[in-house]
Amino acid sequence: MQTGARYVTIDRTVSLTYKWFGCSIFVLIVYIVCCMALAVTTYLRPYPTFDRYMYAGAVASLRYSDPVTIHRIALAELETQISPHRFDSVASEPYFADVHNNPNHFVQQLPFFRIKLGYVAAGYVLWRAGVPILVALRLISACCLFVIGLAVLALVHDAVLSFVLLLTPPVLNLGRMVTADPLSTTLIFVALFALVRGRNLLSASLLLVSILVRSDNLILAMILLAWMIWRRRIHLSFGVTLGALAVFTAACVNHFADVYGWRVIMQHGFVKAEIEPINHPVVITFTAYLHALGGVRMIAYSFMTIWILVAAAVWEILPRQSIFRELLPLAGLCIMLRLVIFPSFDDRLCVWAYLLAGAALIHRAQLGVCLEKLKQDCRRQINQKAR
Repeated sequence: MQTGARYVTIDRTVSLTYKWFGCSIFVLIVYIVCCMALAVTTYLRPYPTFDRYMYAGAVASLRYSDPVTIHRIALAELETQISPHRFDSVASEPYFADVHNNPNHFVQQLPFFRIKLGYVAAGYVLWRAGVPILVALRLISACCLFVIGLAVLALVHDAVLSFVLLLTPPVLNLGRMVTADPLSTTLIFVALFALVRGRNLLSASLLLVSILVRSDNLILAMILLAWMIWRRRIHLSFGVTLGALAVFTAACVNHFADVYGWRVIMQHGFVKAEIEPINHPVVITFTAYLHALGGVRMIAYSFMTIWILVAAAVWEILPRQSIFRELLPLAGLCIMLRLVIFPSFDDRLCVWAYLLAGAALIHRAQLGVCLEKLKQDCRRQINQKAR
């Protein structure tokens, strides 16, 4: 009886493995080990960005209010982290030197980073659990890369192509970033995965959570909620309620994070960094906004051009009934609106769309293989009957 029960358990495990990931247990184990190796490698080689210093201060600001204490904690975190580049590489610039040395000016910069409240809160929880702040933030990014790897495999059911997609620079670099984008990308991509699988409520819930991590994810959430209502995946009243909740969530993030207005953020991020945005709030002019918007022309030199080509080519050959054929234009619309509001062309903001385009490409290739096998079977049967 015990042997029979054991065989039943093994059969169920094998069946679930094929159902969720489309591969054998052995292949899944090898794939998981490879994903873990990637996650560990990226964890050990984080990007030596100045943002690490600011995020450390943002996490500390959730517990302390004294500028000197927050500044001291952030400095201690920055100085104890492994990095191939010391702070001296940017200290020659007046802005970085001032923020590095002046606690009051440093604290005034934190709302620009605390706006990623969900990410900062996750780092705070790990910090309070005993993990150093920057170690916690690096760990979040590495874990996000691992989760994305599992989600890609669960979506496309091809271990080799899934791993190749993880190795593309924009995706692999997520594990090295000490910023909110890896967590935001993970939540959005898993939400899209749930949407493809017909789990509409789960998808909407993850989109709402992603707004806590990046409030501008509200754009994508509203677009996808409108699409779900249009496709009758959710009722109109329920969709409107979720949309109102999404707006309320973004408003709460901006309130509790003490976020500056859009014009101040634009001036600081795209024109000139402001050392004292509280004492001397300089707002962007329309001419300066147009100048910042002109920076979008640099997209031609980023990975975005390649992925736009991939998405366009795949969309053209996808079957009309494929959900990817509808999601790809929605992703493009979201990116365009985000570029108009915040004209930043960084690849890290669009990795979720790259993953969607890559998954659509693999999906289309698998359909082509299936159709070719079907044609060969039909020809074989016709030849057998002819004989």
